[in-house]
Amino acid sequence: MDKSLNKSLYSIIIDLLKVIIFSLILSSMLFARPLVGITIKSYRIGELLVLLGVVLCIAYLLTPKQFLIKNSLYFNDMTHWSLKLIILSFFVVSLINKVNLFSPYAYKSSSYIWTLGFIFLGSITNLNRKIRNDYFFLILIFVPLFTYLFSSGNYPNIIIDFFKENSDKFQFLKASDVFIGYISVNFLLKYFIKSQNRRFFYFLATSSLFLPILLYSSRGSFLGVVIYMIFEFIYSRRYILSNKLRIFIYFLICTILFSISVIRVDRSEFARASIEEYIENTNPALVTDSFGNILKEKENVTVWASFYFHYGRLESTDPTTNWRLDIWQDIIFDMISENRLLTGYGYNEIFPQMLDPEAPGRLGKDGMNEHVHNYFVNIIARGGLIQLILFIIFNLYLVKYWKDNVSNYQILMYMIPSFIVSSLDITMEGVQYPLIYYFFLYYFLKNSTKVKVIELYG
Repeated sequence: MDKSLNKSLYSIIIDLLKVIIFSLILSSMLFARPLVGITIKSYRIGELLVLLGVVLCIAYLLTPKQFLIKNSLYFNDMTHWSLKLIILSFFVVSLINKVNLFSPYAYKSSSYIWTLGFIFLGSITNLNRKIRNDYFFLILIFVPLFTYLFSSGNYPNIIIDFFKENSDKFQFLKASDVFIGYISVNFLLKYFIKSQNRRFFYFLATSSLFLPILLYSSRGSFLGVVIYMIFEFIYSRRYILSNKLRIFIYFLICTILFSISVIRVDRSEFARASIEEYIENTNPALVTDSFGNILKEKENVTVWASFYFHYGRLESTDPTTNWRLDIWQDIIFDMISENRLLTGYGYNEIFPQMLDPEAPGRLGKDGMNEHVHNYFVNIIARGGLIQLILFIIFNLYLVKYWKDNVSNYQILMYMIPSFIVSSLDITMEGVQYPLIYYFFLYYFLKNSTKVKVIELYG
């Protein structure tokens, strides 16, 4: 009787845990920054998640290898040891740089380490009990539709008011938050949709809707989507060549979706038109004018050719791009001159380059920015070159784990665009982006042999 009771209690706990984690992932994809800013008992959800990451990482560090293998928390030897060394490197760097380990800032500034622990939250997807994973992932199919509406002018006032009252900050969805939802769901459908026709049409439709938004909002996120699309076309070329008429029809439909999205984004500051007005106004001249306005907004065309070398430094004629290049190069050059390249600046305080009086404005308009907007520069600046090498090894051997299982490199479709976006934004220095990225990465890796769509190399 006791065993039966314990088993029932365990089942209830697991089901509850799944509901909490799945709800957290779904909410993070829909609401992003305002969600993690909600306060619970004087602590924000984001801070509690970083604490969870610390606990998961320390637990991983202390857990025997055989237990990790038994519970599907193990990939291969190199990822295992590189992850443990990354966690240990935090304490080594802290010792060298005399970091106060009792300071909350030490864990805030090192969150890029602790969010690695989120990858093990994905293990909840292997606990197949009453709450079927399929239902959760079926709901996810509709997430890009809602994020598209939210990010293009239809954010519900009731939700805005809720976050203004309960979160430390209300913020509309950033382009990087839209991107990680788009790419995660599209890659996920390789597992859950048997029909290549339906999956490929979904990919084209969501891409057509999001490209204008991301082009308008963020060059980095736009570039991430374009790279994902290139991967998709390469891996699906056998299917494309075998279904030319079908693909042609798909492209015609998606051209209409793209045109509607262009007009919608260009008119996002004005009263939203009805569906009938969109259809009536969607003519080539109007679409061309709207698309031109989107390109002009961020000077997207000129930025790609704006780079040049000046006195041994890479610079850009685009102010925003040059602002970031200037910070990155100052950090690297200063670290070399100060003999900090191997050990970094540690986790005690903001980078000195952000406070440089000769380069005002680096803290942003509100004086609160301390991010360098580059995942890899942030790693090397905080933990040094050795820590960066450990991160690279960890990720390379995650790719090898996939390759060993299915003999292709399709996981790069998910990883490379995600890292490119992170190299141009503060995504991995936050909470919601790595939470979504690592949660799905675990699922993709551990279920690599269950991909239902047969493509060029798989």
